[in-house]
Amino acid sequence: MRINNNIMAMNTHRQLGANQTNGAKSLEKLSSGLRINRAGDDAAGLAISEKMRGQIRGLTQASRNAQDGISLIQTAEGALNESHSILQRMRELAVQSATDTNTAEDRAEIQREVDQLTSELTRIADNTDFNTQKLLSGDFSAKFHIGANEGQNMDVAIADMRAEALGVASAEGFALEMTVQVTGHADTEHGDLAIAGATSSTVTADYDVVKLDSTTTVGSLEANYALTNSSGEYVAYSNDGKSYTMLTASQATLGTGTLVTAGAVGAGDFNAIDFGDPVVSGSVTISVTADGDDKITGFSATATANIQFEEGGELASGVYTVVGTGHHLVGGGDSHGLVDSKGNVVGLSTDGLTFRSFSDATQNLFVIKEDSGPGTNALQVGSSISVTGDGGIDVSSQSAANSAITVIDEAIVKVSTARSEMGAVQNRLEHTINNLGTSAENLAAAESRIRDVDMAAEMMEFTKTNILSQAATAMLAQANMAPQSVLQLLG
Repeated sequence: MRINNNIMAMNTHRQLGANQTNGAKSLEKLSSGLRINRAGDDAAGLAISEKMRGQIRGLTQASRNAQDGISLIQTAEGALNESHSILQRMRELAVQSATDTNTAEDRAEIQREVDQLTSELTRIADNTDFNTQKLLSGDFSAKFHIGANEGQNMDVAIADMRAEALGVASAEGFALEMTVQVTGHADTEHGDLAIAGATSSTVTADYDVVKLDSTTTVGSLEANYALTNSSGEYVAYSNDGKSYTMLTASQATLGTGTLVTAGAVGAGDFNAIDFGDPVVSGSVTISVTADGDDKITGFSATATANIQFEEGGELASGVYTVVGTGHHLVGGGDSHGLVDSKGNVVGLSTDGLTFRSFSDATQNLFVIKEDSGPGTNALQVGSSISVTGDGGIDVSSQSAANSAITVIDEAIVKVSTARSEMGAVQNRLEHTINNLGTSAENLAAAESRIRDVDMAAEMMEFTKTNILSQAATAMLAQANMAPQSVLQLLG
């Protein structure tokens, strides 16, 4: 018999500790409702369930994304409902104007309403937006992320629903904008084109490029173009619309107007300015940069050349850019291409003057008239064209109104097609939401089987460990009493 080491008590104490530990774990699981509260509970199960949790939360967010997509589609489709109403009214007016019981004055009033309705069509398309994104101006192309994982997107694009794109407004004006670089004698101390006030900062001033009615001779000077300041005074002349030479006092006047020779920093040394592209008419904004000593350090300019256009075909309003043979669709005899704001080629040209339709080589889009010799006004690569259209479809005569009926019918079909596509997308998104909900539910059930505790089974386990703990406590008391039997040996 030994009293220093009570093996029975030690064994019972160990079992009691294990029971208490198991009981504590059971209490933790029962109180949290989770089978896995820490990685030690089930390392593999934790990793699997966390991955499933990511999927579940991703599916839930994707469902919200789809709901937002439906809201966007409903916003666009709701606006087109009014566009449909406008087109139906325009068709009604076209039918009304197509009968000769109307006088010219009657048709003029009908045309006024058509013009207003056309403007409203464009206004609706320009102003309909969702979360600051324009929906109907032709620029909306997006991806809706409707899945939990990378790349699970659907593409959504909405066509241009403005009046010009629908074909019920014709292009009425063209404007050519060219960004040109002014070259000259940098770091010169004098410049006839210097702008008043150009000291230590960049100052800009506007000049007009005018084409002279005939070649003007002033002494030995001959010129086809002139540069005038804001006061209408001539300051420079050019023969090709590209290189301009400053006037001097000895050249007196050029055509009509007052000669201006001296700029803010003096006159004499700087007498030429060269644009990268010909600017033969319109306005030029020139910037002069000078240092604190009135020394000119740089010139730059942008030009808006109102070159005459001869409309030869339909071109929707918008901004177009001229590209060269570096574009993969330009070549094979063509030196110029015309691309829209989305980068689609809409026109081709062999000389930069006559642009024909990309889809119909027999149809010219427009022709730029030449002022003084072949190629003078040819569009340069990088130039941009802005096309505007304000008027409505023509219903001012019987024949025009008769033709307008078919054009408006085609516009109605375009709007109907767009609305049908939006409706199909909305239905698709609703099915997507249902599928996402089902997937999230099934994944949640799978994750629950791994992560959540079975309350009934765990209660059984807790009851067992509780009973064992109480039994171990009682046995520990008995084991502690066992060494007292040694006292009987002492008599």
